[in-house]
Amino acid sequence: MSLKSKQILSINNKLAMTQQIQLAIKLLQLNSIDLQKEIEDKILENPFLENENSSEHVEVSSEASLFSPNYSASTGEIGQDAYEQLPTSHQSLQEYLMWQINLSSMSQQDQFIAYNIIDYINDDGFLTETIEDLFLLLKRNLETTFQEIFAVLHKIQHLDPIGVGATSLKDCLLIQLDYFYKDHDKYNSAKHMIEKLEDDIKPTMLSFDAFILEFEKENNLRDLVKSLNPRPGNIISDTLHHEHITPDIIIVKRDSTWVVELNPAINPKIRINKAYKELMEKIKTKSDQEYVKSNLQDAKFFLKALNNRNITILKTARAIFDKQKNFLNQGEIAMKPLSLKDIALEINMHESTISRCTNNKYVQTHRGVYEMKYFFSSEISTDHGKMLSSTAIKSMITKLIENEDKNKPLSDSDISKNFNENGIKVARRTIAKYRETLLIPTSKHRKIK
Repeated sequence: MSLKSKQILSINNKLAMTQQIQLAIKLLQLNSIDLQKEIEDKILENPFLENENSSEHVEVSSEASLFSPNYSASTGEIGQDAYEQLPTSHQSLQEYLMWQINLSSMSQQDQFIAYNIIDYINDDGFLTETIEDLFLLLKRNLETTFQEIFAVLHKIQHLDPIGVGATSLKDCLLIQLDYFYKDHDKYNSAKHMIEKLEDDIKPTMLSFDAFILEFEKENNLRDLVKSLNPRPGNIISDTLHHEHITPDIIIVKRDSTWVVELNPAINPKIRINKAYKELMEKIKTKSDQEYVKSNLQDAKFFLKALNNRNITILKTARAIFDKQKNFLNQGEIAMKPLSLKDIALEINMHESTISRCTNNKYVQTHRGVYEMKYFFSSEISTDHGKMLSSTAIKSMITKLIENEDKNKPLSDSDISKNFNENGIKVARRTIAKYRETLLIPTSKHRKIK
């Protein structure tokens, strides 16, 4: 058997993913907080970049060692262990609970049990598995008892914030009541009322508001129960969430016209360091010239990529709010159906670029701060030939439920029938799906007893 080699010549169109394209994509994906960190890191890495607030005149030496890529300020270095011991500025609820467990006097086995329990605590602070199921899960890897798991869970429920790890809204409120108001003269009355709540592993959080209405005649008792937190985990989770949100886009009204602009607070203020740039003419060594040249080119590419990122996000935001102008004037109920493809065609860009522009990027309006991708929604047809967005439908569902008779709340079928009577065909299961995403409980749980 003989083998013959053969050469084939062909021409193909291929997009090379250059470093500049990779940088542009990376910067576009970053949110405002991560972008600021990326800029700070780049300034430290590249001597040709500086913050605009820096002094115009920087004294630098023309010594080659300054530019050496192997330069290390060894005398000022901090060990990795020291960095790891520094406290983090942002912690999730789970990290915060584990940090407290690490500082406790628990045995190693109890700590292992605690870590497994914390894995099943959601951002609201509720345990999403039953104690029985947790016992079965842990028994696979650990010799333990039901009583031991219950004791560790009890310890977690009394960590900060009090009430995390509860298995129901009733359980959560009772833990807080016992901890804060054990000696209160209304303790027994409050406990009796709380014990009427459902004992459900997946609590209907909004039932707390309906529950509070039962205390209308007894102000002292109502105030005591209202001081309890039905979502203890949000003390940590909400703080974390808000600290990480800085709007990329701000929309304001000027002379009866809506103006879409970049948030000046996050607009990067960096530039090429003039002092270093002028040193290029004084350097004679070829290796140093190459180092200077590559860093200067890298700095220019970075500034260009930042500028392109801002232009792209601003262009995308203006296209979105040109389509969703009614939202600014009338609110969610006036939202129009909008897809990534619509905006991509409008500004002549790929859908994936629009996706990167809107994911984890926020816009500040007079109605609140929203993620940019919030303004995209599917469409639902009506008998009048008009298309409605799913966001508008959700807004209509919310308004119907807000205005319903609390003694006879609307079922999903009732809401579907109401829509159909007004020429909007929405199936009952679609109403149920939208209601659940809005965290609105069923009619049974909304009914005031």
